Amino acid sequence: MKRFAMLLGVALVACGGSGSDDSTGNDDDMEVIAADPLAMPKPVLQFLSQNNWGKHHLEWHTIRNWDRFGPADQAWAKKQGWARADVQEGTKGNGLEFLAMHRVMIRTLVAKNPASADLFKGWEKPPTDCSDKNDPCTEHAAFDANRLKAIDKLTNHLADFKDDDELGLYLETSSRPTSRDPNGRSTDKSTGLHNYLHVRFADEKSKIDIGDPSVNLQNKRFWRLHGWIESRWTAFRALKKLSDKDPKYQAAIDKADKMLNHPIAKGPIGGGQDNEPPPDSLRKFFEKNND
Repeated sequence: MKRFAMLLGVALVACGGSGSDDSTGNDDDMEVIAADPLAMPKPVLQFLSQNNWGKHHLEWHTIRNWDRFGPADQAWAKKQGWARADVQEGTKGNGLEFLAMHRVMIRTLVAKNPASADLFKGWEKPPTDCSDKNDPCTEHAAFDANRLKAIDKLTNHLADFKDDDELGLYLETSSRPTSRDPNGRSTDKSTGLHNYLHVRFADEKSKIDIGDPSVNLQNKRFWRLHGWIESRWTAFRALKKLSDKDPKYQAAIDKADKMLNHPIAKGPIGGGQDNEPPPDSLRKFFEKNND
């Protein structure tokens, strides 16, 4: 994957800078962000900020949930130059896209910051106890029994999935939209562990809230989650003896590469017409997708 070094060179969450150079859309100095115990190391934060990954990350999720948002949210997104993705979250093809996007991000960040490689390895298993020393939850509720089944399935029964896309859809979201119902849900209540964990560890008071896709790439816990997902995908592909030369796999990786590498305006998110910040409904869509 020769393009991994350049691929994420133009893309996703913000962290630092100050004032108008802060791609998160807030005016916090990078030193303030870096002081957070959950913040990624400063070289990673600088890379994320310089390449506007916050904007790209919010864009990636927004355009794939387009049909779930109202006219006002869509109008804001259009002002950023964003448009509805052909493949919506929860539909066929998006599972592989989800896995490929985060694989590209992780490999690029590790290549750019080898000293921080361990921070991208992820959990051995997602923490389920709110009193966990390293990852206490903010909900303070018992872990959902159906999502406990999901952890077991993803740990011990990977062979049950027929392909990358089925694995990715199961992991990412419980959304299963149709032409008649953009808010359709899977009948399998164990789906959507990824979205569930984003909400379980969300902290609205945090500048790097894992529940907010415009800033959460700065959060170590984001990479603990996605590093674990990456390890499950790697194990699945090894189990199924799948080749990286497979055309569908290569197409998904290339699509992520191109999306993350397309030009995006500098400055704060919402820095287009009227300089409006992202609506809360876009920044908090994980909660909407966590039924």
